[in-house]
Amino acid sequence: MSYERMKKREAELHAEVDRWLAAAEVADAQEDKFYGQKRGDEMPDWVADKQRRLEKIREAKAELEAEAKAAAAEETRRREEAEKKRIAERRKKNGKTPAPPKQHPEGKTQRNFTDPESRVLSMQKPRSSWRTA
Repeated sequence: MSYERMKKREAELHAEVDRWLAAAEVADAQEDKFYGQKRGDEMPDWVADKQRRLEKIREAKAELEAEAKAAAAEETRRREEAEKKRIAERRKKNGKTPAPPKQHPEGKTQRNFTDPESRVLSMQKPRSSWRTA
């Protein structure tokens, strides 16, 4: 690149960078007007405040316990119906009596605070249709 061309290209690039910086300043001013001085990565209020976080945890815990009780009640109802049907059909009772359903959630049961409707999906590798010898 010749010296003359370097000077010309330097001026072009300098003007382009100045346009970018001016556009960034305008965008920054608009965002400040719209969002205030927040950066956007601030923690939600309920995380920063320990008391509110404790309330959130207690709510989630109560929801998990309610779900476990409802599941246990449904399982008990299902077992009672199956027992009535067995008696009506005069069939013998097979095997051991199952343990009563648990009224409390398992220790590893989880709750997502930001999106309670989300669930962990189990991903299984598809089986290969061909086998190697």
